[in-house]
Amino acid sequence: MKSTTKFLFALAIVPLSLAGTTHYGGTARAGSGGAFVGGMIAGHVVGGFVRRDRARTNAAVHQAYSQPATVVVREAAPAPSAKKSVEQRLSELDDLAQRGIITKDEYKARRQAILDSL
Repeated sequence: MKSTTKFLFALAIVPLSLAGTTHYGGTARAGSGGAFVGGMIAGHVVGGFVRRDRARTNAAVHQAYSQPATVVVREAAPAPSAKKSVEQRLSELDDLAQRGIITKDEYKARRQAILDSL
């Protein structure tokens, strides 16, 4: 049962239990102690709900703070290198063509563009 449901159930039981006391001693009168006993029962029930709620809250807080913090470490991006040499660019272009990433026409056009930049 949820705490709210238990609390409402307890609030319904206390008046019913006090109403049942009239069967044992006749009518309830001021000063008979029925209100005092009912107040004690209600206070105990409500106090129990409050204590359990605080204990759950404290447990949740403790668990949240006892977990190790997640630290994300990222590697630094490599520094951009100086302009690649013509040999490096042609070598990369040959590698792309051998792996089939670029077509023969693209290879020829890019190779000519590299050679024209000389």
